[in-house]
Amino acid sequence: MNPRQRRGVLLMILAAIGAVVVFLGLMSYVQSVRSEVGAMTYIYALKQDVPANSQIDETVLTQVEVPARWSTDTTKTFITDVEQLRGKVTVTNLAKGAWLQQGMVIDAPSLRGGQREIAIMIDAETGVAGKVQPGSVVDIYATFQPQGRTVTKPCVIRVLARQTVLEVGTPAAQREAGEAGGFTGASVPITFALTAKDSLRLAYVESFADKLRLALVGSGQDDGSAPAGEQVCSPTGS
Repeated sequence: MNPRQRRGVLLMILAAIGAVVVFLGLMSYVQSVRSEVGAMTYIYALKQDVPANSQIDETVLTQVEVPARWSTDTTKTFITDVEQLRGKVTVTNLAKGAWLQQGMVIDAPSLRGGQREIAIMIDAETGVAGKVQPGSVVDIYATFQPQGRTVTKPCVIRVLARQTVLEVGTPAAQREAGEAGGFTGASVPITFALTAKDSLRLAYVESFADKLRLALVGSGQDDGSAPAGEQVCSPTGS
C-alpha cells in the first residue's frame, strides 16, 4: 500500500469516527429534549372552519401529538377524547387548525325550535318547597284578589298544565342574606321552556297575579282532567 492509499484509508476511518460522534451527539440531544418534554399524548384539532353554535363530530377532527403536560395545563385544557364533545356546541367561530380546548365549547341549549326560556319567582312556601327539581312536571296556578273593575272577586286559574321544570335556582333569601341584616323572603327562580304563546301568558300572570303556585304532577298517565285555563272564577275582561 503506497502512501496515497494509506492517507485515503486514514481519511475514511476519520470520517467514520466523525459520523459516529455526530450520531451519538444527535441521539444525546434528542434524549435531552425528550426528557424535558416528557411523555406525549394526542389532542384534537380542526380540519376545517367551524361556525359558532355548531356541533363538532369526528369528520372535522384530526389528532395532533403534543407533550402530555400540555393537555393537563390548567390554563389550556385540551380536548383529548371525542366523548368530551358530546352534547356540546362551539362558543364562537373556530378556524381550521385550531387545537380544541374545553373553553371553546359549551353545553348545547336544551330548547327546541320555537321555544323560549323563561324564569319566574315562586314563593318557597307555596311552591312545593324542596320537592321541585329539574325535570319535575308541574301545573302552574295563579291567584287573583278583587281589584276594582279588573277583578270583581277572588279567583284561581290554572295558567299552564304539565310543564317540565328546566332549572331550579338559588332561593333569593339566601342570596340576600347579610346585605339587609336578615331575610326578606324566600323566593326561588324556576325556569321553564315554553312556546311563545305560553311564555307570554306566564309573564302576564306573574306580573299581575297576587301569588303563583306550583303543583307537582304525578308520574301516572294523564287523564286529561286538568286543562290549562281552567278557573274557579271569571275575572272581568279575561
